[in-house]
Amino acid sequence: MRKLQAWGGAAALLAALLLGGCARQDTVTATPEQAATPTPGVTAEPTPEPAVGLSTNPLTGLDDADYTGKRPVAVMLRTLDGAQPQWGIASADVLIEGVTEGNTAGLMALFADVDRISKVGPVGPGRDLFLQAALPLNAMPVSIDKNVYAANLLNTLAYQDLDGYHVGKTAFAFDQGRQDAGYREENCWYTTGELIRNGAASYGTALEGSNTPLFRFGTREEVAPENRSGMSLTVTFSKSDSEQLNYNTGTGLYEKLNADGSPMTDADNGQQAVFTNVFVLYASSGIKDDGYTRQYDMTGGTGLYLHGGAWEQISWSKEDATGPFSLTAADGTPLTVAPGKSFIAIWGGYYGQALRLTAADGSEQTLPEKPALLASGVTDEAAAAAEAALSDAQKLIDAQAAIDQANASLAEAQTELQDAQAALDADSENADLLAARDAAQAKIDELNQTIADNQAYLDANAPQPEETAQPEATEAPAE
Repeated sequence: MRKLQAWGGAAALLAALLLGGCARQDTVTATPEQAATPTPGVTAEPTPEPAVGLSTNPLTGLDDADYTGKRPVAVMLRTLDGAQPQWGIASADVLIEGVTEGNTAGLMALFADVDRISKVGPVGPGRDLFLQAALPLNAMPVSIDKNVYAANLLNTLAYQDLDGYHVGKTAFAFDQGRQDAGYREENCWYTTGELIRNGAASYGTALEGSNTPLFRFGTREEVAPENRSGMSLTVTFSKSDSEQLNYNTGTGLYEKLNADGSPMTDADNGQQAVFTNVFVLYASSGIKDDGYTRQYDMTGGTGLYLHGGAWEQISWSKEDATGPFSLTAADGTPLTVAPGKSFIAIWGGYYGQALRLTAADGSEQTLPEKPALLASGVTDEAAAAAEAALSDAQKLIDAQAAIDQANASLAEAQTELQDAQAALDADSENADLLAARDAAQAKIDELNQTIADNQAYLDANAPQPEETAQPEATEAPAE
């Protein structure tokens, strides 16, 4: 039988193009002291201090408590298989989602008041994409581990975070009941407002300080039923991660669904995650220098804003990692955002990603063109070719595996046929023995057919080894 060689090249290329598979959980071995020390050769900048502290909720614009002098908290959440349901997603003031690596989008939950956090988790690793949204708010980033890009950003800014990789059980706890129910260990770690305070105190870091509004909040006109153009939004982050937000006319809120279509519910209280505002921020994307982490142009782009069952095109900009989001309407005026909780998707529009938005009558909306790729990005054509190559390689591997399995089963099937024939020879009029003999023969015929079909596929599709070029003959020198 022809043996297939590993198609590592196609697999590696597709992994680089599509960032397929589970997101890597990189370990950063910096000590807590190093985490607060600027990278050598880089001038440290102070933690950004907003100009004004708000008494209203800086993340929702709601006047539901006094938030004066309270720093927000930004908790990174795990999202890979086995992480759902998460704690705290329904109580968070803002959820921000985007692919950082792999083919599953990551999540960050923002809370305006640490003391109102009951339980949040499972806590995931820090990523620089989410820090871009947390740092302008003077928020305390909370994670367990982080990648080198997040560590470098925090070090450069001398910005203290709270990382369970260093502070351990001072700020994080383990849910044994969750593990006993079958969850993997990494999906059982959580934190609370009290634990976050304990962790911050261990670093001598205060959770009191100035805050700044996430958006320009204000009253918006009510959307008439006939103008509900944005009732159902599907955000496809990858072919295996497509999530939906549906507008509920009764509550006036967008209800979030998981990739499998189930409601995204909070493990702490069972409530579904719902939002007054939904944003999709278009951001040109590529690949960082490690070959698998997503790179985004976070200086600005176009986007969508959904509220009240309607949508509009917006533009956004951001000066740098510590600069806040600035949103404008299509006419260039500052965007007024309705008070309430918000969901923000950061969307690159690269191969495998898509958006779909439908109106109340089911009509599909025409959305802005997807963002251009960064120089390090891969075109749709190249990504599709790599995916096709990997698919073809897998089919060849599957065909060879089917042949090997059928051959392994033939000996046993032959023995069964011989035994059935011997029994039938001893009692030729027995209908049951005749049926058993025929069934044994049919099994052998099926195995042989499997071998023949898959061998034919291999013969027609397996790459042939390249012929080694023979050196050209040279004439002997004349005597």
